Amino acid sequence: MLILCILYSTITMTYTSNIQNIFYTFFLFLVFTFQETPCWSHNKDEAVSEILIISSYNPDSKYTYDNINSFLTTYQDLGGSTSIVVENMNANSLNDASEWPDQIVKIIDKHPHLKLLILLGGEAWSGFLNLEKEPYTTIPTMCAMASRHGIELPECTVNIAHYNPLSIDLIEKMKRFNVINCYAYEYDIDKDIELIKSFYPDMKHLAFLSDNTYNGLTQYAHVSNRMMRHPDIDVTYIDGRKETLESACEQLRKLPVNTVLLLGIWRIDSLQTMYINNSVYAFSHARPGLPVFSLTSTGIGYWAIGGYVPVYEEVGVKMAEKAYQLLDEEVEPLSYLQSSPCEYKFDALKLQEYGFVGKQLPPDSKLVNYTPVFWNEYKFEIRIIIAVFIALLVGMVVSLFYYYKARTLKNILLNTAKQLKSDKNQLEQSERELRREKERAEAANRLQSAFVSNMSHEIRTPLNAIVGFSELLIGSIQCTPEQQEYSHIIKSNTSLLLQLINDVLDISKLESGKVQFSYDWCDIVAHCRNVIALAERDKKVDLEISLQSPVAEYMLYTDPYRVQQILANLLSNALKFTPAGGRIIVAFEIDEQDKCLLISVTDTGFGIPEDKQEVIFNRFEKLNDFVQGTGLGLALCKLLTHCLGGDIWVDKQYKMGARFVFSHPITGRYTAYGAN
Repeated sequence: MLILCILYSTITMTYTSNIQNIFYTFFLFLVFTFQETPCWSHNKDEAVSEILIISSYNPDSKYTYDNINSFLTTYQDLGGSTSIVVENMNANSLNDASEWPDQIVKIIDKHPHLKLLILLGGEAWSGFLNLEKEPYTTIPTMCAMASRHGIELPECTVNIAHYNPLSIDLIEKMKRFNVINCYAYEYDIDKDIELIKSFYPDMKHLAFLSDNTYNGLTQYAHVSNRMMRHPDIDVTYIDGRKETLESACEQLRKLPVNTVLLLGIWRIDSLQTMYINNSVYAFSHARPGLPVFSLTSTGIGYWAIGGYVPVYEEVGVKMAEKAYQLLDEEVEPLSYLQSSPCEYKFDALKLQEYGFVGKQLPPDSKLVNYTPVFWNEYKFEIRIIIAVFIALLVGMVVSLFYYYKARTLKNILLNTAKQLKSDKNQLEQSERELRREKERAEAANRLQSAFVSNMSHEIRTPLNAIVGFSELLIGSIQCTPEQQEYSHIIKSNTSLLLQLINDVLDISKLESGKVQFSYDWCDIVAHCRNVIALAERDKKVDLEISLQSPVAEYMLYTDPYRVQQILANLLSNALKFTPAGGRIIVAFEIDEQDKCLLISVTDTGFGIPEDKQEVIFNRFEKLNDFVQGTGLGLALCKLLTHCLGGDIWVDKQYKMGARFVFSHPITGRYTAYGAN
């Protein structure tokens, strides 16, 4: 197949473009020779899916080769399995333009298993877009390497030299076809005119140079259309369809003053003679000093000053990725029908030659033939060197600063060490004195506790006698009501005094560590009932006292007497502050997570102000001085709960009275066979 392609290209050579076809044939040979695997690796009789690349004849073979080669390489590296075929239109003459659609049809019809069509060049685009029937309009197609501004192809009877086509937008025309991607470039005539006027404000005449090719004719049509927007500029068209190289040079010589040349493309003249670079030499010598700007980037770097030109990017890789998605991954790629961006491009030598060295160029302009100044060329390296030098300088300054500061600190530290040594001696002396004072204070505290304990014990003995004989006296003799009232007063006050002595004695023993706790297993539910029974006997007003228990029996390892003492004190407080008709609830709950028992005493009394809820556990702290009590009961409860391993507090969430809660570690077991 490769040999057939080469033979086909050779047979279809024309006399005037023999060198072009030989070069293109050699290019095809290179493309398929340097592939790691051949494009056609199946038998003739086997139906093989194909990707067909149709290339217009384009003398700029390197750009064409680079894109086709990058497409083949990328598609192969991605793992593409579809065979790739390259066909050449040999569209080297505008006179054959009317035959291009038939050429496209013949090429496509040779490939019945075509899965994807890729068109490279404006001739291939225009030939394909003139096909109106299916299946051609439904073939998945990609287009690249041409301007979006094209022309309608002339009929075969039209004289090309006098054909004045209208410029059309080929991307709009593609919307009737199944074009999935189009990588076009676009010429912005208005930007070029604006750029030329910024360099030559007095410009009155514009000459546009285009050749006898499809690209030259499309440029001619596009410039003619856009220049109607600038009626103040006189335009001269040097048209390669009508001019030879010599006559075109003669036209350049006759151009009036204040003329600027806008260069399109010049490779083939009216005699079908092809020029590569010698045309530039001839044109530049025909009119030296003529300002030249480029529409297509042609001439920038050796003739033109600059221009607003398309960015001719290589699109082979992008097309290969899209082809792989469509054919191998079976994923419909996103459609892309837009033109590539343009950029400002200038020749630095020409800017200097025409005296525009200091001129302000548009932002992001690209320069060719530019030899950067040493400072600009090595700007990054110079900045690094300066930064390193500054860093070293700063480091040296910082080092000197810290050196002198270290010496100063050393002297300060020496003086401080001497002062600290002196202070240490004083502190040691003070510590010894404090230790002696602490020992004296502890001794005094022990003496005080012993004194209180002894005195409480000595006072409690006669008080017990007074209480006992008072009760005997009241029960043994006949007394008047007034004497009985006095006896009851004596009994209640001696009982209150005895309770005070007992509380003082208990607190003193607890603080001195002389209290011995007697732990045993007890049913805490029955214990609570006993304490409630005692409280029922001592209440002076009509109120309800109840027990709420989640279980009927709960065995707890504790000191029953001390638990009773805590509950008795809490119930005594509740009885004092709960009015008639009120309610007192003793409840407990089992906290399995924290392994503790929570016992609460709740009343419907006057409650405790928030600012007093912490201080009421202090000694001799009373909320109401007119209510009987010593102010030691809650302090004693706090000491006892701490000794039992728990804690006591006021429930701040309860607002209907007061609720005291104390905790006790769980070391027992319970039997739940009903709630009380």
